[in-house]
Amino acid sequence: MFLISKYRFYNIFIIVIIVFIAFGINSYLVFLRIDLEDALSLKYFAENFLYYTIILLIITITIFAATVLKSKNIYKELDKVVELSRQGKYCSGDQLKKLGKLGGKIIDINSQLNSLNEMKSLKISSLSNTVNFMLDKSNLSVFMLGAQGLITKVSRKLLEELQVEENDILNKFAENILDNFNFSNVINELKKSKYVILKSPLIIETSDIKNNVNVVIFPIFNYRNDISNCACVLVSEETSQQLAQRKSSITFQQESKEISTEVRDIPLYKKFTDLFR
Repeated sequence: MFLISKYRFYNIFIIVIIVFIAFGINSYLVFLRIDLEDALSLKYFAENFLYYTIILLIITITIFAATVLKSKNIYKELDKVVELSRQGKYCSGDQLKKLGKLGGKIIDINSQLNSLNEMKSLKISSLSNTVNFMLDKSNLSVFMLGAQGLITKVSRKLLEELQVEENDILNKFAENILDNFNFSNVINELKKSKYVILKSPLIIETSDIKNNVNVVIFPIFNYRNDISNCACVLVSEETSQQLAQRKSSITFQQESKEISTEVRDIPLYKKFTDLFR
């Protein structure tokens, strides 16, 4: 199987057609100019030659039309595969097998990609379970936020402190349990500073606790250095004041800068770095 661009294929076809037409007409005229005794037989031979040239030309055009039609069918099959993959319904290579060797190569590539995706999924699930384990063993009251401000993970210490169940907090937006929390404003502030300190009433429907809480929000960056998650830690008033005084000194980015000795001595900093180390 050869892969060739449509533009080049059309050019080749046009050149072949022109060559056939020019060769047939020129040969016919040459035969007619030959001066032989049996002119009638020569004319008959020239006409037959022109006739077979026309037949060959028709066959060439038919092959070209069939090739173009087959190419369109290939595009249709690939579009079907793309649409099924987009809908999550594509699970086999039956459609691609119709494409012959090209379909086989695509199936091999798809198989390799599925294998890599499975390995990534296993790695992600392992990391997720690791975070869950560390949060269960942590002495910090922590809940994790996703990219949209949705609470994705909660530490056991936080549930015990608030005396609520995990379902009462998990998969809810932070704005629904913290009255003064605005996710967009928090993200904008985290882009300028290393963490955000927030004091807000805590509102949980299944809990009678309505007191103000001090929350320290730390950004978690991905490899593109974009904020992908946030870690929200409930702290005491004293710890909140200490962090406020040293706000410009703390960073939890992967490419961290040198942190002062005073900051390293803060108990919350030690616990948090031990948790996500």
